[in-house]
Amino acid sequence: MTVSSDLNMLAEALGPRVRRDEPLASHTCLRVGGPADLLIVCESAGEVVGAVELAQRHGIDWRVLGGGCNVLVADSGVRGLVIVNRAARVEFDGPVARAETGALLAALAGEAVRRGLAGLEWAAGLPGTVGGAVVGNAGAFEGDIAAILHSATVLEPSGEAVARSNEWFEFEYRLSRIKRGGGYVVLAATFELEPQDSESLAARADEILEWRRTRHPAGATVGSTFKNPPDSHAGYLIEQAGLRGYRVGGAQISELHGNFFMNTGGATAADVWALIQHARATVGQQFGMQLELEIELLGEGPWRQKSA
Repeated sequence: MTVSSDLNMLAEALGPRVRRDEPLASHTCLRVGGPADLLIVCESAGEVVGAVELAQRHGIDWRVLGGGCNVLVADSGVRGLVIVNRAARVEFDGPVARAETGALLAALAGEAVRRGLAGLEWAAGLPGTVGGAVVGNAGAFEGDIAAILHSATVLEPSGEAVARSNEWFEFEYRLSRIKRGGGYVVLAATFELEPQDSESLAARADEILEWRRTRHPAGATVGSTFKNPPDSHAGYLIEQAGLRGYRVGGAQISELHGNFFMNTGGATAADVWALIQHARATVGQQFGMQLELEIELLGEGPWRQKSA
């Protein structure tokens, strides 16, 4: 049986909501990326599980995409099935917050602040979903997911949904067990927050929002492209290397923040990758530091020709 036949059978099994050859540029913050063979938007954790099960049953590669904020998708797109996770139910029980992983992290942080619960205010205005934040151990302003995650429900490669404790994730700086690979999917996350004065929390969240408004560019951006090296900042090194505003095709390093790479209109993934490579090489030559990517690379892009 050909791959095309397998895809057709999976598309039939997924039903009328599945999309064929869907441009992933429409599902990423950078607005870059070629088509997915098949794409389905899931509105609940159960739908995500069902889509994964069907893809496995038909022998089709699959991956789950959240807000698409920290990914660079190849111009050739992604083969197989892309599952867009929009499961966004959120519940609070005293200082405990439980969120499905398609929920927006900034919205969860805002609700926690309104309820007078501390621990997520660092995420005020931060793009992306709860799932992406857990997978990448998102953080800022001396806070991160690792510090507040109590447990999460994980769909394992066996197809079983299992509650996993914080320790299971083996969190490191912008890294987790799941980001290292293995075919796991985070379905829901439970956070332990601390009661605090809501007015002081709101003031702190407003400070963080203002900081982001004045220092982070608006528009189509991949977010923080590189991890910060020990005892330094990637954006600072890129700026000191004279690369603020540097362009390759439609891709540009932001004038506001050196670690934000932008699509100024019509950028391709190849443009962005060339810009990444130039920034990494220039910083390496000038400062002797090898910048490590924070973003994920999806599909068969030019990065496959050389180790990322």
